Amino acid sequence: MFPIFLKTLFGIMMLPMAVGVMGAFANMVSEMSIFSGMLGTLEKGVLCYLLFHIFIARPVYIYVLGHEVVHVLATWICGGKVTSFKVSPAGGNVVTSKTNFFIELSPYFVPLYTVLIVPIFVMLRYFEKGGPHLSEIFLFMVGVTLTFHFVMTFEILKAQQQDIAKSGAIFSLVTILIANIIVITAVFSPFFDQISFVGFIKDSASRSVGIYQTIYYKITGLVDYFRS
Repeated sequence: MFPIFLKTLFGIMMLPMAVGVMGAFANMVSEMSIFSGMLGTLEKGVLCYLLFHIFIARPVYIYVLGHEVVHVLATWICGGKVTSFKVSPAGGNVVTSKTNFFIELSPYFVPLYTVLIVPIFVMLRYFEKGGPHLSEIFLFMVGVTLTFHFVMTFEILKAQQQDIAKSGAIFSLVTILIANIIVITAVFSPFFDQISFVGFIKDSASRSVGIYQTIYYKITGLVDYFRS
């Protein structure tokens, strides 16, 4: 494993990439019609969860369960084994045979409940099941589950999770930011014709490369200036 100071340095080096990804995402969203009925359905889901979270209950146990399940899935993907799995409203814990930044940080950028919704929607649409309102129903659920993920993740991050400390705050937060935007775009792409996931990735790469080139030229310009 890399020392935290190297991860921190790498996290700083990833900041231009984060700016490029955010720029591509903002450009993609700006191309979507503000008056789109589908976008309005998503916003209703967002509002419904916020009202539920503020005035009714904070579904902590459901979030912790999903959080720890993603740890488990990430461990299996990386070829590790899970030796202990505990979940309670007070928190959860998973003991694994190996760890890395992907295993540690994946619950913060993989909205499990949203990810489970998308393949169900794609399958029902493929087999022409669910009726004319299928897209609206599922997009509403995407709004609810994504807002649940972001609100609860924000609350967890404020508590200075051990997962974040292991990889360093800067590296962890930059990685979580970039990965969340990529996952959100992948989730939205089946619902909105205006969204091309491949186009988003290309735009993100182009913007990021441009920012890195600008920084490089600025640095070399300063070096040449002080040498002269």
